Amino acid sequence: MRYRGRLAYVGTFFHGWQVQANAARTVQAAVERALAKVAGADVRVFAAGRTDAGVHADGQVVHFDASGIGADNLLAAVNPRLPWDVKFLALDAAPEDFHARNAAAAKRYVYRFSRERVIPPREALFWAPLSTRADAGLMARAARRFEGARDFFAFSTSGTPTATTVRRVFSCEVREEGPRLLLAIVAEGFLRGMARAIAGTLADVARGHVPESLIDEIFERRDRALARPKARARGLTLERVFYETPRS
Repeated sequence: MRYRGRLAYVGTFFHGWQVQANAARTVQAAVERALAKVAGADVRVFAAGRTDAGVHADGQVVHFDASGIGADNLLAAVNPRLPWDVKFLALDAAPEDFHARNAAAAKRYVYRFSRERVIPPREALFWAPLSTRADAGLMARAARRFEGARDFFAFSTSGTPTATTVRRVFSCEVREEGPRLLLAIVAEGFLRGMARAIAGTLADVARGHVPESLIDEIFERRDRALARPKARARGLTLERVFYETPRS
């Protein structure tokens, strides 16, 4: 039987999503171990997207095949066997051809910046510091330059395995909440490191370190050397996976 689940996790103490031979603590490994204890057999879990080390999720979608237990019982059985920093929020039976990654139409990542002089400790794992003088209006205007179908090669990590580096960004918006800035990016797909590269570039624009016109130059020249340093992983959260194309 195929199952579809929605996962939330704190990425701080995980070495990313994907199982790795040299990193025992990954989200995928933790979830597969817990499911194996419940199902009595190995279970392979597939995610809508592979988050990097330190990146969080509120709405990661996964699928897996298992037998002998109903979805409601499975949810109650697996969560106590998971560590505190990853839990299933929902778990249901799915069509046998459902694929969490291949069926996804878009994803929304949110990057959280704080211009506070001191970030409260209980929130420090999820907010990245930004200069108190960073200009929210400038960041919001510059963010629009990322919208549309663009070649994001220069905003991706070297060695990204993909047939094309062109991605369509449906929206790239900044919301100001007092000293805090939330950058929300909705795209049909993300290259490795792409969301953090966008956030890092926009942070430098907001701080006045580079002109917003640099964004267009990076796209035109496809030069990774021009891109600004990636923003810290701790500020990034995979918030939602869409299975219908969102409105632009």
